[in-house]
Amino acid sequence: MIRTMPPPFAVWDIVVSVVVWMLTAAFIAVAAFFALVSLVYVDDCGPLSCSAAPAFSCLFAAGMASVVAAVTGFIWGLVRMLNRRLSWAITVGAFALCVACWAVGFVAAAHSMGH
Repeated sequence: MIRTMPPPFAVWDIVVSVVVWMLTAAFIAVAAFFALVSLVYVDDCGPLSCSAAPAFSCLFAAGMASVVAAVTGFIWGLVRMLNRRLSWAITVGAFALCVACWAVGFVAAAHSMGH
């Protein structure tokens, strides 16, 4: 039985994946900061038009969903990378999913506050 060498690592794929992972982590941190700041100003609206509880729930769910998407994308991309398969599409998809989670969360929170 002849053993073949595994294909080499794609350096460009590793660089792209690591950069996107860092962007994803930074994006989640910035979005969480803006979510916290937006909840601080919930008391600016009238008591009949908004409530802090639904806004908090929307933003908390968005944050948790984005963290789950990011961790899943990280693990899946890392496994593919260690198996010497391209992983950049997985990491970019996880980043896009994180952006979508936060966008839905912010829109839902704004709607619950009457904006």
